[in-house]
Amino acid sequence: MQYRVPQFIEHEAKILGPLNLAQSLLVGGVIAVCFIMYFAFGQKNFILFLLVAAVLMGGALGISFGKVEGLGLPTVMKNFMNYNISPRIYLWKRKESTVYLSTQREAKPKAPSQDLEKKSPLKLRNEGKIEQMIKKIDFAKSEEE
Repeated sequence: MQYRVPQFIEHEAKILGPLNLAQSLLVGGVIAVCFIMYFAFGQKNFILFLLVAAVLMGGALGISFGKVEGLGLPTVMKNFMNYNISPRIYLWKRKESTVYLSTQREAKPKAPSQDLEKKSPLKLRNEGKIEQMIKKIDFAKSEEE
């Protein structure tokens, strides 16, 4: 049995378990910062340490694993900033057209002999294959009823 193999699928290499390089560096960096914060002020004011560490870890996990419509959170934030920073100027340019001051337009005389001599190389059909198929379907439906 043959199976179709999807092509052009790109996966980032997993470094630490389910984490790729960027995720592991981000989460590891936040853990290192929390470790330093614990010895800096966490032993004296543990509640403040827990609040700051929870905010940092939540942000790191959100950036590492958060997805919005299939896009990673850093990509979404970058697109959001680019949209808000870039100028949005919409200009409507009016097309120049001739202005007729009278109600009657001047008709250009046509040479009838030139129109009769030129014939189109294209052949016009009265009925195409699509119209034939539609008729067949309509007749098949009417016969069933």
